[in-house]
Amino acid sequence: MSHIVIEYSEGAGRRIDMPALVKAIHRSVRDSGAVKPNAVRTFAREATHSLVADEHPANQFVQIILRIAPGRSAAEKRAILQTVYDAAGGVARPALDEGRCALRADLIQSDPDFAIHETTLP
Repeated sequence: MSHIVIEYSEGAGRRIDMPALVKAIHRSVRDSGAVKPNAVRTFAREATHSLVADEHPANQFVQIILRIAPGRSAAEKRAILQTVYDAAGGVARPALDEGRCALRADLIQSDPDFAIHETTLP
């Protein structure tokens, strides 16, 4: 299981190619060998309303939340997280270099005792 949610501030899609960001992150995890390829799901959503830092209208923020199943060491989790961050950074680099932009990635381990799941995906 690897579910990736990309949340971004209102208007960030004008500075960052969001379809390319989703594709880069999805493929980086899917192709990493760290998870089953058919277990990766990735989607992005723009905040309808958002304020970032000092509320300057040019400020942008992208947050990536990666949720994985348990069973990996701290080093393995850090490596997966770094893979995601590097993929995202490759796409978001122009906006980051331009300024008034922030990028963050977090990894959350799912608790199987509090998850219900069914899939027919190959």
